[in-house]
Amino acid sequence: MKSAYNRAQSVPHDARQSVAEEQSEHELSPDDFVPEPPLGHDPESEFRTARRSNLGLFVLAMLLSGAAAGLGIYAWQLVNEKEQLKSDVAKLEQVRDETQARVAQLVQQSDADKARSAQSDTEREQLRGALATANSQLEQLQAYSDVTKEQLAEFQELRAKFQRMIDSGALDITFRRGRMIVEMPAAVLFDSGSDELSSAGRETVTTVAKILRSVPRHRFLVGGHTDNVPVIKQYTSNWQLSAARAVRVTEILTKHGVSPKRLAAAGYSEFDPIASNSSDAGRQKNRRIEIILEPQVEQKLARELLEAKATPKTEAKPAAKAETKASAKE
Repeated sequence: MKSAYNRAQSVPHDARQSVAEEQSEHELSPDDFVPEPPLGHDPESEFRTARRSNLGLFVLAMLLSGAAAGLGIYAWQLVNEKEQLKSDVAKLEQVRDETQARVAQLVQQSDADKARSAQSDTEREQLRGALATANSQLEQLQAYSDVTKEQLAEFQELRAKFQRMIDSGALDITFRRGRMIVEMPAAVLFDSGSDELSSAGRETVTTVAKILRSVPRHRFLVGGHTDNVPVIKQYTSNWQLSAARAVRVTEILTKHGVSPKRLAAAGYSEFDPIASNSSDAGRQKNRRIEIILEPQVEQKLARELLEAKATPKTEAKPAAKAETKASAKE
């Protein structure tokens, strides 16, 4: 190899150039292999076909580009619409929450209004009841006032009839427990410890009978009263003495014209005092005969009805025991 190379180097330059040119003349280039066009082939037609094909590809590429751009725009619009829908949904949810809260508030307010309305109805009914009660009590007070006026007029009239006896000290007219009472001291009527009327006592009872005959529409309760000093004569107790004296006065009243149907007698012993029994003056006041004018039926009902409305109910206290005897007959 080395010797051949050396020999080649020793060849003159002109000779090497001529050899190279000869070799190049005999070498084949790629253009030497271009096939000859077939018979009947038109190069221009082929160019137009290729041009049309390229144009179609270009149009297709443009269409695809336009479609891609359209899809991008559509996708962008969809994203915007999605965001807008999210915003609208959020607003609608807010409106829904506000509406629900308002509905709950209205329901609560409606319940409160119903409660207030029910309370108002209850208070209205209570006020109506109170008004009806007040009107009823007012009517009762008016009736009681009329009864009281009537009783006052009757009391004044009765006192005027007994005025002469009142002035003489034989009796007195009082008003106690809603009743008019003709009160006669026992000392005027009886001797001490006795149920027999003295002459002055008999005269006094006779005069009283004449006046009571002129008092219409009343019943009379004759009550005997003593002090707390024990009896020392034939009676075993002050009950017997007080009842016997009441019966004795009742008999004289019926004898002088007072209807026995309007009379009753009762003994109260020392248990209905009008003064203290700790003094002589008090004991003297307690020894007495009372003729109680019972109220008329209308007056009694009006008074009892008013008292039942005006005072609370309490347990009835045991009444003082009294020995009652049937009234004497004519």
